[in-house]
Amino acid sequence: MGSGTSPTLANLPSAFAAACRVSRSDTELFDRCRDVLVRRFHSEQIWLTLDSPVTGVQTSGPAGDAADAIQVAQLTSGEAEVTIKAEPSVAEQMGRGALPLAMGLSVVLELRGVLLERQATLDDAVFQLRALRQVARLLSSVHSSEETERLILDFMAEVFFTRWACLYRPSGKEFIPAVFRSRDEADTPRPIPYSDFENALPPGSLVTTSDNVAIASLLPAGTELVVPLDAGAERLAVLVLGPGLNERPYGRAEHELAGTLAFAAAIALKNAELVERLHSAATTDELTGLYNRRALEERLEAELSRAVRHELNTSVVLIDIDRFKPINDTLGHAAGDRLLILLADTLQQQCRTLDTVGRLGGDEFLVVLPMTSADEAMVFVRRVQKQVKLIGEEHPEFGNQTISLGIGESPRHGANVSAILASADRALYHAKRSGRNTVAIADDTS
Repeated sequence: MGSGTSPTLANLPSAFAAACRVSRSDTELFDRCRDVLVRRFHSEQIWLTLDSPVTGVQTSGPAGDAADAIQVAQLTSGEAEVTIKAEPSVAEQMGRGALPLAMGLSVVLELRGVLLERQATLDDAVFQLRALRQVARLLSSVHSSEETERLILDFMAEVFFTRWACLYRPSGKEFIPAVFRSRDEADTPRPIPYSDFENALPPGSLVTTSDNVAIASLLPAGTELVVPLDAGAERLAVLVLGPGLNERPYGRAEHELAGTLAFAAAIALKNAELVERLHSAATTDELTGLYNRRALEERLEAELSRAVRHELNTSVVLIDIDRFKPINDTLGHAAGDRLLILLADTLQQQCRTLDTVGRLGGDEFLVVLPMTSADEAMVFVRRVQKQVKLIGEEHPEFGNQTISLGIGESPRHGANVSAILASADRALYHAKRSGRNTVAIADDTS
């Protein structure tokens, strides 16, 4: 910079740098840089233009005819070009210090790059925060495992703007595709051998790509991102993402975000499983896997309420194993448990999809038959009696095993849970007194 350089021009680079520190966009940056020039040269007739393939042509300066403006300086960086123009008298002053102006332009271009990078980083951070907020909402809600799987897949597919995505869950010796989503209507991927995948990507591994040959050979063609959903040493699921719709490869930011979201998604899956286990423990008979008394009464109450609204019949069948105590006494409780399980399986097999079957306790079972009269319930009863007879033939240790049954119909024999169960219990007691291996309808006991 020569001795004749004006102080007005000499400190332009630092003035531009100061403008950049407080700018948050290209437009703000160039407006502030132009303001610097306006103040230094005491003229509004100054124009600063950016020509970039990303933003197009942007001009900061007074509106109106700038045909008489003279180009003072121009600098190119990559595909971006910055030009300074001014009215003739101001352009003459600026022209006396071309070097400081060129330096100032280079600062503007360099700081513009910094701004763009800063904005991209900020956008990524905001996007990640929004994604994490959505995951927090997912974690704060209680869903079934199936619902959680679908929510995770849909959420991750949207976050990463992927063409297709598949969530695999472990099942036996395979990872099976539990949920699959594709914008191209592609076929659901095939299962993955469990041990092969665990060897290629052990639990605790980070998010990876399909560059690993061992991993790529197991996954669908086109896989670009592999996201393990691990809770400690337990692998709950594997999320596989295809290429992005924008055709850009997943970068470091996507890998880091996927890792963070994967941890949260694994927690959501684990929570869903724990909730289901707790619900199952509260509603399921541990020995037979059927509904327990509490769950049975809740289901019966719901069916009776629906029957009243739609003027339908609902029947219940109370079942008791004949001479069950001698089996426990002679063969042992393990044998008695086997018989209870066999009868539970028989009842389930003979029930319709809409029926409910459970164990009230001991050797008593209850079946709820919606939209069924007592007479129609006899069809179900005959099927069950026939199958129970086969139990004795296939398991001779139980001898000629029989059951007694009592039927109650709502609303005829009772309109609420306690009333209908009491009527079925009276019918069952009547069947027992009649010599066992028989069935009675509540009307028969009057």
